[in-house]
This record gives sequence, C-alpha cells and structure tokens, in this order.
Amino acid sequence: MKNITFRLAWRNLWRRKRRTWLTIGAMVFSNILLVFMISLQIGMYAMMINNTLRAQTGHLQVQAPGYKDDHKIRQVVPDVQGLAKLALVSSADRSYGLQITGVEPEFEPRVSSLPGLIKDGRFLGDNTAEEIIIGRVLARNLQVEVDDELTFIGSGRDGSFAAAVVTVVGIFESGMSDMDRSFAEVPLGFFQDVFAMDGAGHSVVVMAPGLRQSRQTSPAPGSCTAS
Repeated sequence: MKNITFRLAWRNLWRRKRRTWLTIGAMVFSNILLVFMISLQIGMYAMMINNTLRAQTGHLQVQAPGYKDDHKIRQVVPDVQGLAKLALVSSADRSYGLQITGVEPEFEPRVSSLPGLIKDGRFLGDNTAEEIIIGRVLARNLQVEVDDELTFIGSGRDGSFAAAVVTVVGIFESGMSDMDRSFAEVPLGFFQDVFAMDGAGHSVVVMAPGLRQSRQTSPAPGSCTAS
C-alpha cells in the first residue's frame, strides 16, 4: 500500500512539471532567505554588542567589591588604570550632571571605540593635561565647541571638594543619545589629581579578541579579589 501511494504521489508531482518546479523553487528560495536573515540578525547582534562593549565597558572589568552596585568613589582598586566618577559639569551659564571617566590616552584606543568616534577636534593627549572630550548632545546642551572651557565639580575620594576647569578638545558622536548626553572622558593622571585618588581607581577594563574568548580570559570565580 505504501509503495502504491508513493508511486502515485511521485507520478502526480511530474504530471505538472511547471507547478512542481515552482513549488520547489519557492521552498528553496524561502529557506535560503530565512537562513540569510537569521545570519544577518546574529551578525548584527554580535556587532551591536561588540560596539557597545568597546564604547564603554569592555569585555571584562576588575572592580572593588560592591562598586558595581553602589558606584561610590571610595570603593577603589589600588593602582588601577581606568577610573570612573559622577560629577557636575557647567559652561558659562548652564549646568548638567554627567559621568566623568579618567582614562589613559595612550591605551584607550586598544579597549574602546570612543577615540574613533571623535567628530570635532581630537582625542585626549597628555595623561596630565587639563582637557576633556564630551558627547555631541552635551556639547549642544552646554552650548560649547572645541577649545571652549568647562568647569566641573564633585567630591574627592577623601571627601574633599573637587573642582577644575578643563578645555574641550574633542566632541564625539556615538549614536547613543544617553551616552552623548551624559558621558565624558579626561586624562587619568589629571583625574587622579583632581579627585584625590592617590593612584587608586575603580575599574581595569580588558578587551578580549572576541566575545567567545572573553570566557577564557576571565579568571575563575573567587580567584581574583581587590580591596
């Protein structure tokens, strides 16, 4: 019975060859299109994740215990290479809250895509220079351009009042409005002096060759601690 059914079905397929080939072609085309769209989506997701990680967080970070939850300036890692700090920045007549991060200009291009997103001016230069890069949205809100001065204030690690006047040397455009509105970078050495960090910091950012390699790069739970 099964052989008869199969023979009838096979004969029926080739009774109308044009219809059969159209059906086969439609099935093949739809499957190829489906595979292509899935591959495109996966590739876009990976690209978006990598771009986001390179813009700010990196694949791995070494932080003091509790800093991830509280982000308090006293929760530091001694002798760190990258710092983060919440402060207030103002131009002549406007003030906004933002996150100021101290970075090493020489090494930042290796772990972040931000240096390549500068649209006006340049990236940070000397590690102790009194300069800053800000996002396009923040520059528009503060009504400042390259070579204008900004004043930022905050509190140092020791509870002291931290304030400085910096020159805008670069304006970046990441495509993420929140980041372009509330994120800025200054040289690490200058940041440490202003905020009384005494060589300490909050995060050491590590970039692996890719997302898959980041698991191999990270230490086993409990094998790395900071105080």
